[in-house]
Amino acid sequence: MEKIFDVIKLTAKTGLMFANCDGVYSDREKDFIEGFIAGIEQFGDVDEQLKADVRDTLNHQYELYPVIAETKAFLDGFNVLEKALILRAINDFAKKVIIADGETREAEKNNYDIWARELGIKK
Repeated sequence: MEKIFDVIKLTAKTGLMFANCDGVYSDREKDFIEGFIAGIEQFGDVDEQLKADVRDTLNHQYELYPVIAETKAFLDGFNVLEKALILRAINDFAKKVIIADGETREAEKNNYDIWARELGIKK
């Protein structure tokens, strides 16, 4: 179960990085990411500290290269299929965050291109 929460945290961090990279963290981006994090409440028998740790990701800002490094390090613990599934989920979420405010800014596009290239994601 802890690995699931680690994926949720990494996904949220990635989303927050994209939401903030253009200098405009819109209410729609915020609502989208907070809605994603709120989904952890659906997990019944989970340690409250683990849930709080995931919710705490909302209180920070994240930079592109540290998120890339954390993603690569995290994925090292999985086989090829698991890595692909995790990256697909994070990628889908990131794309939705980028368009959540109704526009894709140049900084978001540039950061996404670097992020996708570094992680071997085909767009």
